[in-house]
Amino acid sequence: MYIRIRRRRFGQLVISGAAAVALANLPRKVKAQTSASQIYGVQLSKQEVSSDAPNKTPDIVLVAADTVTGRETSRISIPARQVSNLVNNLVDLEKVEAREISREPVLTGAKERITSLTPLPDGTLGVTSVVSTSQGNYTRIAQINPKTGESLGATRISGFRNKSSTLESLVATKDNNLIGIASFSDGLPPFEIVGIDLKGGKVNSSEKLALPTLFPNRRYSNLVLNRDNIIYGTSIGHEGSVVLIKIDLNDRAAITGRAKITTVIELKLDNKDLENDLFDLAISPGGEIYALAAPTSKRTKSLFLVDEKSGAIKYVRDLQVDKIAFALV
Repeated sequence: MYIRIRRRRFGQLVISGAAAVALANLPRKVKAQTSASQIYGVQLSKQEVSSDAPNKTPDIVLVAADTVTGRETSRISIPARQVSNLVNNLVDLEKVEAREISREPVLTGAKERITSLTPLPDGTLGVTSVVSTSQGNYTRIAQINPKTGESLGATRISGFRNKSSTLESLVATKDNNLIGIASFSDGLPPFEIVGIDLKGGKVNSSEKLALPTLFPNRRYSNLVLNRDNIIYGTSIGHEGSVVLIKIDLNDRAAITGRAKITTVIELKLDNKDLENDLFDLAISPGGEIYALAAPTSKRTKSLFLVDEKSGAIKYVRDLQVDKIAFALV
């Protein structure tokens, strides 16, 4: 389920919780390569949700493309992996939502989506996924070797302040802190910013890391870290404008001591406001900001280069993936 928010319908979406369902492409496996101009993308490999989905990551496809030539350089199928912090009582979901496990090993009515692709300090990529079932929402993070596509481990995340919360974005800082944006309503406002303990699979409170407080009527997403350890992201309010924001962890409020969120600029295509929110942001090793977006009524996702000074986004190439990232090199 992807949150395609039209600027004129944002208020309606907050009320109704309407969202679009992403389509997955079946992959073929090709050996991966790495370079500074290589961007990674990830997508689900199938729409069906397995009966044990809360305790394992989904089957995914890792795509690599060269931002200079526009050529796809690799496509690797990565199978599902069981989380290390298995919760045994979740097996009851099989009895509740699957008719006969031997013949229909899927959860009926469940939705799976990828919410973040995160470059981690050790050179791996973190793939955050959320499965929504009638029994609740479950967030898992898998660690992937971008060079080989090998799955190195997976963890289920718990401890959200709201039991129905989902992790919608994740960024790793240079001091090895994981910071994420959690939604109270399956991808819709209100949101809160949280710390994540990947090893233990637990959410840390924003007070511990002195993280900023988010406005309850705005959508926040697409966190990414630049070379100066400043976090960038996007935000959209009831007026519908998609704005680039930044969080400087070294710039803190004098009274509260919390990091500040500041608006950088409103994003535009051909001098016009964006009709939809972005799908993701990524920052290259050279510092360029890229956006994954479908800014018109068409469903085609494309890669854009973002001008931080003017707010203009410039088309680079079509890229049919759910999330994007550059690996740390």
